[in-house]
Order: sequence, then C-alpha cells, then structure tokens
Amino acid sequence: MLETMIREPQTTQPIDIATHPIPVEQVEIEITQETQPESVAILSDELSLRRYLITVPAITVEETCRETYIRFKRQTHLPCIVLCDGQQRPEGLIMREQFYRHMASRFASELYDTRSTVMFSQPHILAMDIDTEASIVVDAALAREGDSFYECVVLTHQGLLAGIITIRDIMELSNYLQLSTEQRRISSLQETHQFVEQIGDAVKVVQQAAQESHRELHLMKQQTVSGQQDLNKANQQFEEVQQLVVRQRTLAEDMLHYTGQASKVVHAVTDLAGQSNMLALNASIEAARAATAGKGFAVVAEEMRKLSSHITALSTDVNRLLTGLSEMIQQSASSTHTTETVMDQSMVYIKQANQLFGKMALEAEEASKSAEQLIQSADEADHLTSIVAQALQR
Repeated sequence: MLETMIREPQTTQPIDIATHPIPVEQVEIEITQETQPESVAILSDELSLRRYLITVPAITVEETCRETYIRFKRQTHLPCIVLCDGQQRPEGLIMREQFYRHMASRFASELYDTRSTVMFSQPHILAMDIDTEASIVVDAALAREGDSFYECVVLTHQGLLAGIITIRDIMELSNYLQLSTEQRRISSLQETHQFVEQIGDAVKVVQQAAQESHRELHLMKQQTVSGQQDLNKANQQFEEVQQLVVRQRTLAEDMLHYTGQASKVVHAVTDLAGQSNMLALNASIEAARAATAGKGFAVVAEEMRKLSSHITALSTDVNRLLTGLSEMIQQSASSTHTTETVMDQSMVYIKQANQLFGKMALEAEEASKSAEQLIQSADEADHLTSIVAQALQR
C-alpha cells in the first residue's frame, strides 16, 4: 500500500518564486461573501510534504559497509539510506556525505568493508508522519543544531518508512510557508479595504444586480423552455433508436437459432457422408472379390468414396464457418443487450432531465418575480438614500 503513495525522486525543480510570482486574487464584489485568495490555493500544493517526498532504500543491520558503498555508487541521486527493523520501522539514518568521509580513509576498506553499516548510522533521527502539518515539520527540522541540522527528515506512514525530505526542500518549504502567511496578510488587508469602499455603493450595486438578474432570469426561462422542447425531440429520437436496437437483438437471436439448425443439418450430412464412405469401402471389397466382373463396380465404388470424402471435408469447413458465425452473432447479441441496457438507463436520465427542465422553468419564473420585487425595494432604498444625502447636506 505504501508503494502506491510514495513517488520517485523528481527530476524537475520546484517552482522558483522569484521568477514565477504568485498573484493575489481580487476579492468578489458581494459584501457578505467570504472568498479564499487564489494565492493560497496555489500554495496549498507547495505546502504538502508529499510533493517533496523522496523514496530511499531501507536496509537492515545485516548490510555491510561494502554493500552500502556499492549502493550509493549505483544510485548517485540518493542523499541518504534509512536503517529499519524487520517491519520497516525507521531506526537510523546514514547520510551519503558522512558515510563517504568515513570510507575515504586509507585503511577504510580493511577496517569497515565486512562490518555492519549500522556503525555509521545516526540513531537520533527526526522522523515525522507524512500527514503532519508542514509548518510543524519545518519548525522541528530547523530547530536542530550542529551536524544534525543538515540531515534528512524521515517521513513515515502509520509508523512505517514512506521516504525522506532533504534539508534543501525543508528550506524551500519554509519559504513557501512564509510566502503563504504574507499572501494571507495582504489578501486580508485588500479584502478589508474593498469592503470599506463597497459600503458607499452597496445600494446602487444591488439595484443594478437586481435589474441584471431579472433580465438573466427571463432569458434563462426562455432557454429552459427551448431546451425542454429540444429534449423532448431527442427523447422521441432516442425511443426510435431503442426500438431499432430491440429489433436488432431479436434478429440476432433468430439468426443464432437458424445457425444452430444449419449446424445440425451439416452434422447430418457429415454422418451420411461417413456412411457413404463405409458403403463405398464395402462395395470396393465386394468388387475385388468379383475379380474381372466387378471392375466396373469397383470404379463406381471408388468414385463414391472420393465423393463422400469430399463431402466430409466440405461439411467440416461449413461447420467451422457456422461455428465462427455463431460466435460473432452471440457477441453481437451480447453487445446489443449491453447497448439496450445503457439506453434504458439513458432514457431514465433523459426523463429526469426533462423533469429538471420543467422545475427550472418554474423556479426561474418565481425568481423573476422576486427580482422584480427586489428592484422595487432597491429603487425605494435609492430614493431614501438620496433624501438622507440631501438632508445631510443641509
């Protein structure tokens, strides 16, 4: 199950923030509607630990330094290797650079080749669950001191090894976290500023929106009625196609029945040919006994035998063709049955859509009436606002 969720190391680099700035989404005009900045949605992918997950080998205490050295040489992209127990639970970490420093000494081969790699593992590793909030992982990683600061962070899933994340990716993730916080702060300021500006024009906006809604609802009603009419026509055509499919299925069943009857006839012809062959053989034997008097009869018997053999061969070919034809008819009947089932379900959807169109038309009519009332209320509010404005000028 873990293999399906762990990705291989990516060859492409993450997004460069300096060359790809993330825009801040403009807040919607509606006063009461809360919106989420587009930048936050964009950064959500960048703030996932799974984006930076790198799969690395899991070794046990039985692996020698020589084997680990060969593993690093063959897989040059590996930043580290994780030491695990028999259940794939992380117990230690072997960083590539630190391991190379140990193995670079003059007598390293004689000293370490046959010894367990565990002697170079870092037992005090930072292991975090892969679904942990990114900010928690970043804080824990950056809080490390000394050489452990540059070590990879081991990511687990349900306590088992899932992969690692490098300190480079941790730093990049930290930058994205800071950028996300800044974007939210800027977005909040812009939303507050726009909200203050919208208060003065709220009445006019509502008035214009109500008029536009009334026009749109009227157009929607017309389009809904037209769509319902088109759907009725499509329903009629669909029913005609459905009848043709039923006829095709019935025809396929009849053809299958006739093919079976023809196959029986071919088998009967084959049996008769076999009997004729036996009779011809017997006649040849009797003709041979009759010596000279039976020569003419022997010629006839031989021709009958050849004819029966030819009929048998033809019957075999016809039977093979009938078998192939029967299989194709069965496949066609099965496909037709499947098509008929799908069309029956589609008919249900069409009827439901027809009912939905009717309901939409009624709701559009009711909404249009509500829009008219809203226009009247907005006109009254605009008139009262003008009176208040004039009174304030006095």
